[in-house]
Amino acid sequence: MHFAAAPLLAMGLWAVATLTPAADWKPIQGTYAVTPENYLDPPDAERKDSHIRFQLTGRSARDLFAAMKVAPTKDDCTGGWVKRVGAMTCSQFQDKARHECSFSIDVMKQKIEYGVAC
Repeated sequence: MHFAAAPLLAMGLWAVATLTPAADWKPIQGTYAVTPENYLDPPDAERKDSHIRFQLTGRSARDLFAAMKVAPTKDDCTGGWVKRVGAMTCSQFQDKARHECSFSIDVMKQKIEYGVAC
């Protein structure tokens, strides 16, 4: 290796090392579906692939529930607790061991919307 290149290589390796993300990446638990905007009863003319809906479960949902810095309220749907931020909803069930979150993304508008009905 040419000696002039060694400092450049060292600086490049240092730059890459400092870009390492601070997040602890984990696999997502849950399900998804590509749906129309009105997925329960869509009109015939409505696009069938305008939204991607996510229903997170397990650790994914528990971590998102904890990250929502709002007070939980009693959830009539599950009997547990629910947190809502905009159109995103996370539930903690009565046993406090199970969590579920739902939301959708309008694909073309890149906007978070409601996920699933109660």
